[in-house]
Amino acid sequence: MDMEAGKTLTNEEVIRELLDLLKKNAMKEQANDVFEICSYVDGLEKKIDSMTEELTNMQNQIKEMQEDTFVNNAKKALSEAKERLNARCEQIKSQVLEVKAQVKSTAKSIVDEAKEKGRSALYRVSEFLEIKKRLLDIRENVRGAIKTTDKDIAKTALLAKGFREAGQTVANAFRTFADKPEVDYSQKEQKHPITKAVLAPMKAVKKMLVTMELHLDASIDKLDNLAMNVQLDKEKHMENAKAQEQTEPEMAEAERVEAEIVYSPMVAEPQEYQYNADAFENYLRDNAANDNKNKEIIMQKDKNIR
Repeated sequence: MDMEAGKTLTNEEVIRELLDLLKKNAMKEQANDVFEICSYVDGLEKKIDSMTEELTNMQNQIKEMQEDTFVNNAKKALSEAKERLNARCEQIKSQVLEVKAQVKSTAKSIVDEAKEKGRSALYRVSEFLEIKKRLLDIRENVRGAIKTTDKDIAKTALLAKGFREAGQTVANAFRTFADKPEVDYSQKEQKHPITKAVLAPMKAVKKMLVTMELHLDASIDKLDNLAMNVQLDKEKHMENAKAQEQTEPEMAEAERVEAEIVYSPMVAEPQEYQYNADAFENYLRDNAANDNKNKEIIMQKDKNIR
């Protein structure tokens, strides 16, 4: 496996950059959705790698099985079952890698646009919904693999039982020939080498496939959730923008009225003001008249005293 194929989505620089942009723009829920989707895809790839290891181990176990006529015939059938499952795993792995490539490509496009146009470009994370079709296809493939594996497990278990019972019958035949009592093997739990070599790995692979299906169900639900969260965020911002448009004229009018109240001159009665030389002459004339009047009052008082 090359380094690029083995790198998890959550460790990709472009994914981390996208998550950071979402968080900085108050889109935490969308960031969580994107992170979980990437985590689910990473989980699928890990399960496939584990299944491939189990199948490789199974093939080695089959090769090491004791050689005899019955086992040789069984080994061919078991190897064919292993190859069918391996081919299915390779197909699923290819589909998962395509999903990873699409997620990375979409993320890069969104990040680049967000750097130019800002927050509105981040709504494009809903485009991750486009991988839903791929995930649905993978899930169908996984479900098909589960059905095939169930059949192979049942046939392998029957084969192991046949070998075990045949061996017990042969063993009792030799005991009878040697005048020894037969053994009741039904009271003893015995497993044929096929059980360990083939049946156990098959069951392990089946368990991983079931886990993969659950991962796929969760990732598909998370995609729907992401699209819904993006839509809700859009509607919220549209409502806020509309409210702001309605409020701005009212605020402008309030500011205008306030300016009139603060800056308009306060006038009790209309008056005519005089300035400069004319005003000064009038002031002197008024004072002179008052002085003459005062002199007349004083002279009249003096006459009365006499």
